[in-house]
Amino acid sequence: MRGAGRLIDHLARRLGIQPGQTTPDGRFTLSHVECLGSCGTAPVVMVNDTYHENMSAEKVDALLEQLK
Repeated sequence: MRGAGRLIDHLARRLGIQPGQTTPDGRFTLSHVECLGSCGTAPVVMVNDTYHENMSAEKVDALLEQLK
């Protein structure tokens, strides 16, 4: 899915958790889903109800900084 696996691995390392787990502070839960219906703009990260499309490791890092 256009690099989604690498992105999940990156998020797991950054957050210190595995898919299905929540960070100790309760702020982030990492979930792997089969489809968010956004094939043309994958990989996609969903935070609450907002889609973040065409994500890369660098964009994920910037997003995590914004969410702090």
